[in-house]
Amino acid sequence: MKEIVTMVGEEQASKGFRFVASAPPDVCKRCRLFSVCMGRLVPGRVYEVIEVRDKRHYCELYERKVVVAKVVEAPMEVLVKAQFAVEGAIISFVYEDCREKGCTLKGYCMPEGIKKGTKVKITKIIEDVSELALCGKNLRKVHVITVD
Repeated sequence: MKEIVTMVGEEQASKGFRFVASAPPDVCKRCRLFSVCMGRLVPGRVYEVIEVRDKRHYCELYERKVVVAKVVEAPMEVLVKAQFAVEGAIISFVYEDCREKGCTLKGYCMPEGIKKGTKVKITKIIEDVSELALCGKNLRKVHVITVD
């Protein structure tokens, strides 16, 4: 996975912390550190901190210090129909339309950080969750990463 040097808030500066990159506000676009900070992240993607460095900078947006950190795009756990659950496959992610109130799998069917139609690569098949799906669909929980 590609490592990216960026900046995170002091509260988020711990190995293993995950976050969804947001679209940069105007105050960030005017900052001299934009290209190193938010300029390298793709809005909507999930990143994981893998290394925290000692260097800190003042951030106008948060009005406090941010920390230089190394991140990678984090694999996400999502549900896909069983016929698409092939390790190494590249698919267009489609939300499983869930109208079942109280389904414990809803967060995996409609995960934050992946938009409908995003190309993803299945990196690992985790488990068959069909028996837990209140919708009755034949689903597998998988790890995916986005593909450019």
